[in-house]
Amino acid sequence: MEAGGSSPLGNLSSSPEYNLLLDDMCSLLQASLAKATWGKYSSGWAALEQFTKFIGIKPTWPLSMDYLRGFTIFCIRKKNLQPSTTRSYLSAVVALHRIKGFANFSIKDDLVAAALKGAGNIIMSSISPPANPRRVMTLQLLKHMGHRLSISSWSQGTTQSVWSACTTAFFTSARMGELLTESENDFDPTSTLTWSSVKFRQDGSILIHLKQPKSGNKEGDFLDIFPFKGHNCCPVKAIQKQLEIQRKIGAGLPSSPVFSLPNGKFLSTKGLNKILKVVFSDICDRNNTIACHSFRAGVPSILAKYPEAATTDDIKGWGRWNSDCYQHYTRLKLDQKRKIFNKITLALLQ
Repeated sequence: MEAGGSSPLGNLSSSPEYNLLLDDMCSLLQASLAKATWGKYSSGWAALEQFTKFIGIKPTWPLSMDYLRGFTIFCIRKKNLQPSTTRSYLSAVVALHRIKGFANFSIKDDLVAAALKGAGNIIMSSISPPANPRRVMTLQLLKHMGHRLSISSWSQGTTQSVWSACTTAFFTSARMGELLTESENDFDPTSTLTWSSVKFRQDGSILIHLKQPKSGNKEGDFLDIFPFKGHNCCPVKAIQKQLEIQRKIGAGLPSSPVFSLPNGKFLSTKGLNKILKVVFSDICDRNNTIACHSFRAGVPSILAKYPEAATTDDIKGWGRWNSDCYQHYTRLKLDQKRKIFNKITLALLQ
């Protein structure tokens, strides 16, 4: 995109040599980001180029809010993009401003927010119920899964990686994509959960730092894991056992992925879905599947049945869903988080 208008760079923006330096800045930025994040940025910038050609007006920097509103509608209506994709493209536009020297630029506009919300409402009202609905994970199904893994022919290292990932996701309502690798053959150290991001506390709980959560928080997100005693599905014991097994095979280093496999590969969401299909082959069918997302929905579904046990804010905060209570939840002290988990425990055992 060409720069124009007033800029904190002054006359530098018209210098060919300086523009070459900007190209180098993009290369350095690419090296600092996860591959998927850079891909989204590149796609967003390409869409902005398309919008410029579509309206026939070259932009001046920083972009006006009218220009950004037009770009938003262009993405939704002309490119038929999902609201979530459009949001990521707007984030790419913010990043482009920072490269150009507008460090304080942000997109906070009621009309843009309303357009994205309206697009989402239209999509939700027009789609049919899914042909293959996912079954929600329950405590009983989780315990049944543990039993089946224990009698399977898979190696202990494989079953322990699967078990520790599933118990962690279930009790924290985490997204499996935040815990596992995208590929079984390699991993991105800037986004993959490694042992350096797992802290064992003296009180018996565990703190996990998600470096690049789906929420997009720059500081990352944090998961608190507390013991769940007496039912052979304690997430703390599962993680501790996972580390013990990993160290026996020469893994378990701070830079190593938490959910590594004995064959040198890594547990990915695709691989876990295949395993879940085998484990629950006689329970689920085409119209009733158990997949990675089933674990995220488990605790909230249980709590929703017992409104007297936990509030809506407790549910949203525990699962890190976007809500007004989110920022409040991130500031909760450890004892307050433990109180929420105690409510979860009560609901699970009813």
